[in-house]
Amino acid sequence: MVAPYLQCMVMVSSFHHLPPNVLPSIQRVEGGAPGIVSNNKNGTQDLGVMQINTRWIEPLRRTTGETGDIIYKRLKEDSCYNIAVAGAIMKLYLKETNGDLMQAIGNYHSHTPSLNNQYKLKIINASYQTSGSDVPLGKHLSPYQKRLLKAKQKSNRYHHRKKNQRS
Repeated sequence: MVAPYLQCMVMVSSFHHLPPNVLPSIQRVEGGAPGIVSNNKNGTQDLGVMQINTRWIEPLRRTTGETGDIIYKRLKEDSCYNIAVAGAIMKLYLKETNGDLMQAIGNYHSHTPSLNNQYKLKIINASYQTSGSDVPLGKHLSPYQKRLLKAKQKSNRYHHRKKNQRS
């Protein structure tokens, strides 16, 4: 449910020079909402609208001077603060990847290559739903990523046909 957060996402995307469909696509995949806390296997938590990992609390504390408890509460409950942090994380990862948008998007979820690639595919698929255009993030895909997307779409069509045949 991206609509309630769209104004903040547009503002944050503009501030950080992100394509306008990146944050809505991430939110669609993450499925967060104000007050949502998801526990991870590694003992961390993902908080709020953009499911910001609690490992970001310490860097935010050093940057903002706010206490960890205040940052935790704001990430969990303040949608626009959470989205602003997601935008800052994306900007950081864009710098880390020398402007490679798709790698930065994958890094938002994980630096582990297999998890990173799976997440990128989810974001690409979500970006079609979010923007309504034919290739919203397509110009940012490497040839390898385009092949992966094509294979995933073909697999989805195959499984959809098989499911309909069983019905």
